[in-house]
Amino acid sequence: MNALVFGAGNIGRGFLGALLTQSGFSITFVDVDETKTTLLNQLGEYPITTVSAHGTETSLVHHVRGIASTDQEAIARAVVEADVILTAVGKDALRLVAPVLSLGLLRRIKERPRDETHVVVIACENVNDNTAYLQGLIENNLEPQDSSRLSRAISFPNCVVDRIVPNISDPRATPHPLAVTVEEYFQFVVDRTVLRAPFPAITGVELSDDLSSILEQKLFTLNMAHAIVGYYGYLRGCQFIHEAVADPDVALLLNGALDEVGTTITERHPTIPVHAQRRYAEKVVHRFQNAHLRDAIVRVARQPKRKLGAEDRLVKPALLTRNQGRVPAYLATGIAAALHYDHAGDIQAQELVSEIRQKGIARVLHEVSGLAPNDELTRLVQSDFLLRSL
Repeated sequence: MNALVFGAGNIGRGFLGALLTQSGFSITFVDVDETKTTLLNQLGEYPITTVSAHGTETSLVHHVRGIASTDQEAIARAVVEADVILTAVGKDALRLVAPVLSLGLLRRIKERPRDETHVVVIACENVNDNTAYLQGLIENNLEPQDSSRLSRAISFPNCVVDRIVPNISDPRATPHPLAVTVEEYFQFVVDRTVLRAPFPAITGVELSDDLSSILEQKLFTLNMAHAIVGYYGYLRGCQFIHEAVADPDVALLLNGALDEVGTTITERHPTIPVHAQRRYAEKVVHRFQNAHLRDAIVRVARQPKRKLGAEDRLVKPALLTRNQGRVPAYLATGIAAALHYDHAGDIQAQELVSEIRQKGIARVLHEVSGLAPNDELTRLVQSDFLLRSL
C-alpha cells in the first residue's frame, strides 16, 4: 500500500509517518526542503524516539522516499498511485498543495480503473474544517464538470489530530538527520459521515459520526491549555512546558481555565459526560508534565495573533463561556498573557507589541480577535493586562 504525505516536517514524519509504517504502508513525502527529500531517498528510513513518563523507545520508519515540491510530474504520478493522501504543511501552505493535488486527482480518475479511482484525502492540520478547506482550494483549480467528477470519486473527510512533536535539536539526542521525537499519546479521528468507500486500515485512526464535539473538546481543552501554559509560563521565565506547569501560579491559572471550559464543553455537547471531560483535562495536564519531551515554550507560544483569533483556542471558548452566563475570568487572564508575549524571534509577537503601543488593547483585540471595544471580555482582558499582575 502506498501513502502520499505532503510535508516531511515533525508532524509528517513523527506523527503520520509513524502510524503509516506501523500499518504497512510505503510512504512518499513531498516537501519544499530538497535536502530533506534527498536524505529520504538516500537513507530510505529514519528513527522515531517515543517519549513517555517511563523513558524513551526508538523505532524505525521504513520504506520512505521523498519528492521535491518543484517536481510536479512526480507528485501527480504519486497521487495517481496512492492509497491514501495526507497533508501536514500548515493551513497557509495548503494553497500551494492544491494545484498539483487537483492535477494528480484528475489524472487518477482518467488513468485508473473505475473501481480503483477512490482515495481518501485528509488535511491533518490543526484548524477547523481542515480537509473541507483543502477541498475548496482544489475545486477552485478545476472546471465545474471536473470538480463534480472529483467530488463523486474522492473522499475529503475532516479530522482531529493531536500529538506533541517538539523541536529537539540537540545532536546528542538526535544524531540522525531525519530523527524525530514524539510523545507516546496521539489522537487521530476522521469524520465517517463523508466517506464514500471503506477507510484504509491505518493503526490508531478512529472514525466518528460526531467530529464537531471531538474537535471542540480538543481546541477548548488541549489547545487552550497549551496556549495558557505557554504564554503565562513565558511571563514567569520558564523555558519548557513541563517547567511552566509545575509553577504554582501557572497551575492555578491552568486549572481555573480548564474548569471554565469543562463546563462550557459539557453544556454544549451532551455526548461528552462531565466525568469524561474531567479525565480528558487530567490527561492533558499529565502530558504537559512529561519532562522528557523538553517541549519549548517558544514553540507552543508561537504566532500569538493567530491563536488570539475569534474562532481559535482562547477567545472562542471565552465568548461561549460568557454566552452561557458565566464570567470567563481565567480565560481572560490567559488572553492577557498572550497579549504580553514579546519573544524577539516571533514576528507576530513583535507585531502585537508594536500594535498595542500604537493603538491600545481595545483596538488590537477588535482587529485581531473581533471583540467590540465595549465587550465584557475586552474589559476583563484590559483589566488583567494593565494590572500586569496576571
